[in-house]
Amino acid sequence: MAGWWFILLWALDPSFANAGVINLAKRTVLSDLSGGFCRSYRFGADIANNVLYTVGLDGGLIPDDGDASNNYLMTLDLTSSFSTSEGKNYKMTKIGAEVPKIKDMALWSNAENSTLYQYGGRFLENITSEDTIWTYTVKDKSWTKQDGTIQPSRLEYGVYTNAPAIQAGFWIGGYRASGTTSSITDSTKEYATGMIQLNTTTGQYTSLDGPYEAVEEGSLSYVPVGDRGILVYIGGDVPSIKDEINATMNSNSWNHVQVYDIAGAKWYNQSTTGTVASRTQFCASVQQEKSSFSYQIFVLGGADLKSKDTILDVNYLSIPSFKWYSAVPLDDPRMTLTCVTYGRQIFGIGGRRAWAEDGKAGCYDAPAFIYDAQSEATRSSFDPALSSFSLSSSTASDIKASASPSQWADPALRTLFGKSEATINTSANNETSSTSEPQEVNTSDPAIRGAIAGGVAGGVAGLALIIGLLWFFIATNKKQKNAILAEAEVVTRQVQPMSELPVGARDGRSELGGDTYMYSELPVDSKRDIPELDSERNRQVISHQGI
Repeated sequence: MAGWWFILLWALDPSFANAGVINLAKRTVLSDLSGGFCRSYRFGADIANNVLYTVGLDGGLIPDDGDASNNYLMTLDLTSSFSTSEGKNYKMTKIGAEVPKIKDMALWSNAENSTLYQYGGRFLENITSEDTIWTYTVKDKSWTKQDGTIQPSRLEYGVYTNAPAIQAGFWIGGYRASGTTSSITDSTKEYATGMIQLNTTTGQYTSLDGPYEAVEEGSLSYVPVGDRGILVYIGGDVPSIKDEINATMNSNSWNHVQVYDIAGAKWYNQSTTGTVASRTQFCASVQQEKSSFSYQIFVLGGADLKSKDTILDVNYLSIPSFKWYSAVPLDDPRMTLTCVTYGRQIFGIGGRRAWAEDGKAGCYDAPAFIYDAQSEATRSSFDPALSSFSLSSSTASDIKASASPSQWADPALRTLFGKSEATINTSANNETSSTSEPQEVNTSDPAIRGAIAGGVAGGVAGLALIIGLLWFFIATNKKQKNAILAEAEVVTRQVQPMSELPVGARDGRSELGGDTYMYSELPVDSKRDIPELDSERNRQVISHQGI
């Protein structure tokens, strides 16, 4: 039979034989999403030079691909209008095999929009103990390992935000587990107790205090008030027992938020007013409202931790009044999504329509949708001219009438909002870094370099910072410490590439029977069954100390 096939190819025109090879190549390596889309989530995303960059997309659920080993960088050109539902607008570039396949990572841009930093996340294959951070050079369109600096341990299920005006990226929460390091082979979780700050000018990292001993999910937002700005952490899920395999999870109350003064290096537990439903696996976006001298942190989607029902709600926290307001909900449910902001338009990228790790998580036709924060509506197209944001006159009047909370967590926090915003050369959203000319970076500014060269607040020496960053996790006993110290040699654990759905099932968008086996985006042994929890569990807020 093989002989007849060879004779047939010899008799036909050579272009016929070559056509099959060419078509196959086009099928397995995509340049865009014209052939359709189904679902993916746990992306890292950021905007630089009017381009939205997204990492963490494999080919497993893309109809024209189906190969989960293909790792893509996806981009959207934000210089002109486009429809979010048209796959041709999502440009795809295959990332080289030398760059590990990662999900649930941070993506930070520097102030010049010339470099992207990819930190954290879990491996989808070839799990290693190496904590290498990769950078993407926008001009050369190339990936390289970040060398010459002490790098933090790889974490997953944390949250991050970018503050390009102060040349900083921040990550808080999350843990090390079997998907982040080869030395963990069971369901152990080693929670991070602090926060990581990246100096995007020098490429160096600093270990800072966090608001909880152990936390995952939630949202982290940068708001430009005070001397260097503040970070606002909303929600988050906390384990009943830190680093315990069988720990249960509980959502933090949304009647308070954690506020971090970057210049003063201090956390505040600030109470909030208004009505909002607590949730997990949501995303957040910051908008500045100039007429009321306020900022609004929008939260989109998510799911209830106890019932696992997805949430359509859109709410926003007004700052400095720290009051919750309700906006028009999403058209369709979405959880485990990533938010990126351009002007008043909030990109919701990826996610799931239901709390499931197989076909029941649902499909949608394109990776991104847009929520217009001003009109409070889901848009079908992007418009680069929609930059400024304003609230309705009634809401703006209400904010002006109660411009500050009835009770501040600390007089020092109140003082922050009395300082001139002229010291912060930024806006509350990504418009500054994505639409303006590249900023000149003053690398001699001690406020930019001081935490790296001289230590964090409290006068801690640089050597102590490095040690604290290397051993980012606080071991509970000497045995645990020795286990971490012994992990110097890089070890790789091979796992099979795994798509979210098998290739043969990618076109089936209906719910699947319970007896149908599906590959999940999370490996099966990484599923997190989160039952209803005891609401009386104590939660500890860590006061700021030098590390």
